[in-house]
Amino acid sequence: MTDARDRDLRADARRRVADAEVPGWAGGVMLGLRWVTLLVELNLMVLLGTLAGGVVLGLGPSLRAGSAVAAAMTADPTPWRTFWRTWRRGFGRANLLFAPVWAAAILLWFDGVAVTLLEGPARAALHVGLVAVAVWGAVVLAYWPRVTQRYDRGAGATWRFLLLVPLLGPTTSLAVLVVLGATALAVWALPALVVLVGASFPLWATGRLVDDRLDRIDARAS
Repeated sequence: MTDARDRDLRADARRRVADAEVPGWAGGVMLGLRWVTLLVELNLMVLLGTLAGGVVLGLGPSLRAGSAVAAAMTADPTPWRTFWRTWRRGFGRANLLFAPVWAAAILLWFDGVAVTLLEGPARAALHVGLVAVAVWGAVVLAYWPRVTQRYDRGAGATWRFLLLVPLLGPTTSLAVLVVLGATALAVWALPALVVLVGASFPLWATGRLVDDRLDRIDARAS
């Protein structure tokens, strides 16, 4: 009953949005402004969702819910409702699937401390290894929200797929790293972007790349 009511409300909202559209170039400008505004709102959603879960229990559900909003963007007339509904409904599962990310982050931090204590070839070798693991982890983390949103698999199957998926699409993995690198450079040059689109833009941009790759994987599997 509740789901049917939500769908009716969303359909009615879509009709109101469509009726309000302005044709021509002015409509394109308004759509672009709405897209930018939604990016800023999405950044705020992720922040509030993370804080609502006490950071540790809030980040995973927030990334997953934010990914759902980013996948629809301006096509969704009720992004805040979509975010919080997805956040609540997937809270337990998202935290279970996100736990290895926290574990890996802690291990990387300790390894980073160890690098500062070493000297010579051992330090260089460990540093190279850390960089490689961090790059791989960044790609896996980019896939994580869309994979956990699209597929209802157990933790073991999900993480086996996540750890292997960068190899299944090296071009996509490279494109994801370019997006993340460009975002990091932009934030470094203009720190205010962290507050505005620091999380939302990577979620949107990498989400589109990941969705395209997952669509092709699903098409081959069917």
